[in-house]
Amino acid sequence: MSALIDKLGLEVDAAADDKDTSKLLELTGQCQSEFGNANTTERVILRFYEANCYGAIARIKSASSDYRWSWHEDERVSEILALRQAVVEPNFSKLDPIIQCKILTNLGNNLNHLGRPIEAISHWDKSLEIMPGFAMALGNKGKGLIYYGRSLYDYSHTGILTAYANDELNKAISEDVLWDSGPHPEAKEQFTHYHDQSIQILAAIQYDSEFDLDQWPLGQSKAETTYRGWCLHQRLFLSPLNDALRLTAAAQDVIHLPSHTCKIEEKPRFPNYYNLLKQEYVAARYMLYEAINEGNEHISDNDVLLLDGFDGVQFGYRAEQLKTAYRLAYSLFDKIGLFLNDYYSVGMSAGAVKFRTIWGTREKSKFELYACFSESKNWPLRGLYYLSKDLFDENFNDVALPDSQELANLRNRTEHRFLSLQDYPANVQDSVTHAYMTIADFADKTLRIMSMAREALIYLSLAMHREESLRHQNDDDSILSIPIPSVPIERL
Repeated sequence: MSALIDKLGLEVDAAADDKDTSKLLELTGQCQSEFGNANTTERVILRFYEANCYGAIARIKSASSDYRWSWHEDERVSEILALRQAVVEPNFSKLDPIIQCKILTNLGNNLNHLGRPIEAISHWDKSLEIMPGFAMALGNKGKGLIYYGRSLYDYSHTGILTAYANDELNKAISEDVLWDSGPHPEAKEQFTHYHDQSIQILAAIQYDSEFDLDQWPLGQSKAETTYRGWCLHQRLFLSPLNDALRLTAAAQDVIHLPSHTCKIEEKPRFPNYYNLLKQEYVAARYMLYEAINEGNEHISDNDVLLLDGFDGVQFGYRAEQLKTAYRLAYSLFDKIGLFLNDYYSVGMSAGAVKFRTIWGTREKSKFELYACFSESKNWPLRGLYYLSKDLFDENFNDVALPDSQELANLRNRTEHRFLSLQDYPANVQDSVTHAYMTIADFADKTLRIMSMAREALIYLSLAMHREESLRHQNDDDSILSIPIPSVPIERL
């Protein structure tokens, strides 16, 4: 089997060099057909080769500038799915570290290209945890941080992300980095270009590299400090800084909507929408923290008569708190769809809006994006669109997350059916009505949804910032509009 896999790898490389799209498509089929006969290690390699085929087709098509800004990059979605499937294989961590780093770095590169720098950074960081000197992860992370910084409306944050980008690019072009198969002159030249660009940006803004970004207390009590430290470590603060650093400068839910305009007769409603989205997110985040970090005992459980089902199920307030955190975080996606429906004047009825379907209409088997999206060169907005492909919908088959259907089913079970959380896996069978899952597994999935919701909220703000700048390029002087700054409210 390994000889056949080696042969497939050589064929993929040759077809990519020849820019033979039909051969590359044929090879994806061969990789998939061999998957059932492969062992767990070989399956990772087959997924990697399958992803390389899709990546090569995308590179061939990207010679056209239209494709580079296309919102129909199906090959990249397929490549991301194959790479993610490789990462979740049980033996992924037992592979040669170079292969692991290549898979994680390629995954980050593709997500960043599609406007998702937040998840991209997490994959580059995983690669660098395995091999801290891996040149392609260092250089691409540096590039990604520069692009991410450019998309922000807070230019002080732009400077900080650019400074961190400069650090990564410095390492990427140093002499002691590790290249996966010998030095890549073209990549090093590109990293050098971005390194020089970061220096120019920092000089232009007179960035103070000596400024202490870790000078603020995390809280006023031990409980608050512990909670906020957890949020910082998990990268759950609504601040782009938390994607680059875990210092106290990032320990704030500081992002909101950028200054924007509305007509005099319009109600400035979008800051109100975003207030609700943020508040629900931070409430769900604290519920998750309490559910997994506080003890199981709670006064609400006192004197509650329950019968032992001998199935290892954990009953109590904390278990229900965890389920509530999952439901609340997942519900944010469709509300973001409602925001987009209003802001872009899509025209869908509120009851029909879903985050997965807000982007266009389906006629027969073809999905057509609305022009307000497909014609927009808005990188964070495109990131929101491609993030929606991580959510399962029975009317779509182009999901990019291997367990998207399971995540959707869990939401349905917590809302409409029975889901029991266990201390340990017990020998009980799921049914259509009733399912079981360990608390640890469900907590991991809740954290995943929480991270995705955070990502979506940040992209929503940055997409609006970009859209406002595009709209002002063609301002009509006959239309009077007023700026709507985001002003903090005083809490009681």
